[in-house]
Amino acid sequence: MSDPISNFASSKKKKEKRKGQSYNKLSDRFRKDPYQDMSDEEALIQSEIDHDHFPKHHGLYLTADMEDLPIFGPQGDVEVIINRKAVGKGKCGARIVLTKDNFGSRGTGFGGTGGTMCEAIDIVAGSLSCDTKLRNSKTLSRGNFASDGARIYLTERGNIQKYFTTAVGSEPISMSSEGKSGIGIKADHTLVIGRERVRILVGFGNSHGGERLVNQNSSVNPKIELARTNSTDSQPAVLGDSLVGYLRVLRKELRDLRQYVLDLEGDLWNYKVLMAEHIHESWGLIKVATPPSEQCVDELEPALISYMDAIKDIATATTNSQTEAMKALGLESGNVEGTDEKRILSSTVYIGK
Repeated sequence: MSDPISNFASSKKKKEKRKGQSYNKLSDRFRKDPYQDMSDEEALIQSEIDHDHFPKHHGLYLTADMEDLPIFGPQGDVEVIINRKAVGKGKCGARIVLTKDNFGSRGTGFGGTGGTMCEAIDIVAGSLSCDTKLRNSKTLSRGNFASDGARIYLTERGNIQKYFTTAVGSEPISMSSEGKSGIGIKADHTLVIGRERVRILVGFGNSHGGERLVNQNSSVNPKIELARTNSTDSQPAVLGDSLVGYLRVLRKELRDLRQYVLDLEGDLWNYKVLMAEHIHESWGLIKVATPPSEQCVDELEPALISYMDAIKDIATATTNSQTEAMKALGLESGNVEGTDEKRILSSTVYIGK
């Protein structure tokens, strides 16, 4: 079966060739080709739209449709709405609302309660499209953060976590968003693509003079939490390089411990050999005490020195091991974290179960 786009493109080229040098741009007989600035695909689509038998108001090829959508409203006096579609009852379809902070009715948020310095922008595609019942122009709805299809909401001053009904984070990273600027993005699927890099950063920027929150707080403990919306028990993420470094320390300790056991086995073997060669001598018909053999006495002093050296080495190794553990893990109470260079657990990124 032939390709309609290829056929259409071929007919366009033949038509252009027929014009020739005698073509007069001012002649009504040779009007400008209305499709010449379009791609072949778009030109074919437009030719079908221009056809006399093309059905009207069915929405094919993004033409006018008769879709009956929920109406945005009631509209606040301070709100400016950029909307895709309007019907007799009001504005509908995808919209951008320039407003003051609110998350639904005109009585919500900082704006709804008469607050100032709480500018907001609400970008929505799909009013009530996640509702269990199909809604049409008989329904009047403002922003619905639960049932609207896709949303980007920006507020100068609000409570972004409350508006999107997320659970309170785990205790170490729980912090209120009330009275602070926020951006919320919500959809069935949210995709972020960077052809070279994607960075998710938290904290103040490095601008001259420093930064602060809208509530003027300039001292924060920034956190990033990767979790489900109902997560309340997120845990610190593991820092890969630090973990590898600590595992190397443990590996060295295990290697030293194996060597110590091997040396101990060797000393024990020498002791058994010495005992096997030892001979006790006694005289008389009654039981008598015999002095230690000179061979055993000669081994006593170096054995004592070796034992004391081993105690010193073990004590030093234990102290060093505890120090490395504190650098990597901090105190067991959690009141003190590990050092910046060697700690295993992140103080910035938390991950939900």
